[in-house]
Formats: sequence, C-alpha cells, structure tokens
Amino acid sequence: MNFSLGINAPLSEKLAGLIRQKIFRGELKARSRIPQDELAEEFGVSRMPIREALSILSYEGLVILEPRRGAWVAPITVETIDETYCMRQWAESKAVELSVPHLTDQDLENARKRLIRLEEAEASGDTAAFVDINSEFHQLLRSRCPWPKLLALVDTLWNGFPPLTPQFVAGQMAHDRSEHRAMLETAMNRQAKEAADIMTLHIERSWKSTRDHFQSLGWSGEPVDRNSE
Repeated sequence: MNFSLGINAPLSEKLAGLIRQKIFRGELKARSRIPQDELAEEFGVSRMPIREALSILSYEGLVILEPRRGAWVAPITVETIDETYCMRQWAESKAVELSVPHLTDQDLENARKRLIRLEEAEASGDTAAFVDINSEFHQLLRSRCPWPKLLALVDTLWNGFPPLTPQFVAGQMAHDRSEHRAMLETAMNRQAKEAADIMTLHIERSWKSTRDHFQSLGWSGEPVDRNSE
C-alpha cells in the first residue's frame, strides 16, 4: 500500500502522514504515549517538526496533546465513529440532494475529470492522491447546496479519519469506484434524490468498514493511560 505524500508537501505534513500510518496500522497503539524522540530518530529530523506533525494529528482527533506532559494516541471509539458517520450520512446526503439541481455543466465536467483521476490513482495504488481527489469529488457534488450552515457542518465532519479510509481499509478504493460513478450519473441526469440515496449507502458502507477496522485493532473507549511509556 502506497502512503506517499508528494515531494512538495511540507515536512510537518509528510511526518503527520507517516505517524498517521503507524496509528492506522496499529504500530502506535490506542491510549499509548507517542515516543517523540524515537520518531525523530527514525525519520531523521529534530523534535520540532515532530511536534508540528502531532499538532496536525491533534486537530484531526487522532492525538491528544498536553503541555509539558507529552502526546498520546487518542482512542477512536465505536461511539466516535458512529456519531461522526451518522451525522455525515444525513448531512452530506442532504447537501448533495439540494446541490444537484443547481450544478452547472462545468461542475459536472470537473467532477467527471476527478472521477477519471480517481480511477487512475486506484490503478496505480496511490492512496495519497486518491484521498485528495476523492475529497475534491465529494466537494464538487455538494458545492451548489444553498444552505451554508449545512455545508459548514459537512466540512467539519470531513476532518480527521473519514476521508483517510482508503489508506487503511482494504478494498475501499475499489468499492468507491462504482459508487462514485453511480453518483455522478444520477447528478448528470439531475436525479437529486437518487444521488442522495447513493451517497447514503456509500457512507453507510464506509461506516461499517471503519468500525470493523478499529475494532480489529482492539480500540475501545477506555481512558488514555498517561503513565504508560
């Protein structure tokens, strides 16, 4: 699996991607202290970019930071997953339903081009590119929603682990392919309700896959052990 982040990405983002990879693969366990000195040595950098990378992951909800005490891997609980995906399932599907009637021909053409690039990224196994293009594709489909507060809510729900599932859920890119094609087809036919229904099923499948993955790693809702080394 390819976790490349691109040569032009800032160092802190590259390091955040590498640490995120360790978390999603279970190499850094939930509720465990993150060994910053060891990571700095492993990646050949100082502690400063490691701290910057951990700040990025803290914003995503994957890391807990405490001044002068260190950093821990935040447990992603079943409740966290259910809350995020339940809210996103309704909010993003509704945003797409409201957006589709207002999409321009150029919007749809841009979405079609993103779909081609998604399939190219899948074929090459480039999950980093897939994640970025996938976010753009989803954003295009909901971009003409006339409810700004709903759009802001969906944007918030996209922060953290949901858009990153292709990097750790087996088969995610292949499943996404057919669902993305169906969403675009219904959008091009101005079938707003049908596009929303496909989005609902698309998010529901990702919800179950994400739940299964973190449960397989033994993650639970137990408190972070701040005495572990």
